Amino acid sequence: MRAIAVREAVRHAQRVSRSEPADLGEVPAPGDPQLAADIRDVLRRLSPEHRAVLVLRDLEGLDEQQTAQLLGVAAGTVKSRLSRARLSFRRAWQV
Repeated sequence: MRAIAVREAVRHAQRVSRSEPADLGEVPAPGDPQLAADIRDVLRRLSPEHRAVLVLRDLEGLDEQQTAQLLGVAAGTVKSRLSRARLSFRRAWQV
């Protein structure tokens, strides 16, 4: 989740001003309790299917086959849910 948050912060900074580099000094540290609370809040807003696939793939580090087996779905379903989950997370993070 931290990686997604950092990527989105960089993308936003690039969109706002192409002439100035993004100031990454303000990115919260990995152990920052406020960042953890913000991530939990955004995850709570996702559907259970999206939350499950996002947590298993991006936080737990499972591959698509392992995630598919745990969730009882096809690997292709994991890919599509993950894509939609990441998009939903980005949108919720920006709000």
